[in-house]
Amino acid sequence: MAYANKIYSVVRTKLILLIFLFAYSIFFGQNVHGIDVSHWQGNINWSNVASDGQIYAWAKASEGMTYQDPQFADNMLNGIDAGIIMGAYHFARPDNNLAIQDAENFLNTAGAYIGAGFLPPVLDLENPYSGGQSIDLLSLFSSGELSSWVMEWSNTVESQTGIAPIIYVNGNYANYLNTSVNIYGLWFAQPDETLIPPVNIGVWNDWLFKQYSWWGEVSGIVGDVDLNIFNGGMMEFNELIGVNTTDISSDPNELRVKIFPNPVQNEVQLHGLPQEVSQIFISDLKGKIQIFQVEGNKIDVSKLSRGFYIIDVLMNNQHFQISRFQKM
Repeated sequence: MAYANKIYSVVRTKLILLIFLFAYSIFFGQNVHGIDVSHWQGNINWSNVASDGQIYAWAKASEGMTYQDPQFADNMLNGIDAGIIMGAYHFARPDNNLAIQDAENFLNTAGAYIGAGFLPPVLDLENPYSGGQSIDLLSLFSSGELSSWVMEWSNTVESQTGIAPIIYVNGNYANYLNTSVNIYGLWFAQPDETLIPPVNIGVWNDWLFKQYSWWGEVSGIVGDVDLNIFNGGMMEFNELIGVNTTDISSDPNELRVKIFPNPVQNEVQLHGLPQEVSQIFISDLKGKIQIFQVEGNKIDVSKLSRGFYIIDVLMNNQHFQISRFQKM
């Protein structure tokens, strides 16, 4: 009987695990993981972050109407160079600034990193600190007042960039704001250390990202870091960041091509290009071809506008994506 009970217990445990994994796969598909960072994480080895399976990262750009995170530029450039999809967030200070003042500081700091190929910009709405004391915005503003501030910031950023921002809040704020804000996507803070979809998301009907941990461990970062998961697979994620990858495949066993330099100003060089490559294409992140070249491993990109581009090649009648590069 004891042996039978033991077998039953093992089978039951495995069934529970299988049910959990099945539900997990439905909820999260391809598991698009990422992090968010600020100067508190110090110098980050972004190559190690990428090797640890992190696909995207938000970096703090600004706070209030004057503060700019001293690590922002390095985080963005080094993250991009490591192949991480980067984005910028702004820490809201409605306690002492107008929304448009906060928005202008954010746009002046992060404007170059808003657009196709980047994560949407984010308004981080949570209790700020002043003099070591937490400021409860919910006691300073009515729901309508705080919602209006959020909407003015978001509308300003969207009108200036053409990209709708995302709003980061926890359950308290999600339930305090009014429904006007739910036209913008939700990044929900629920650090329960699980990948289960969030609950109690207030005036939102759905969510885009869940911040599920404040104490994560990621290679390349000393100390704790916030962990996030996207509500969808890679196809939906690429749609969110405005990247069209239709008809482009990538087989790491086929190509070992390196791009140099990256970022680039005038000429990009492809090292290790197979002889079977018959055509080279450079496309913008919406899939529109900007440069077409039949041969050679050096490409003049001096006339391209600033931004991000994808290099893919035709080899044996099949397209292969090589990499993404930044034109300065």
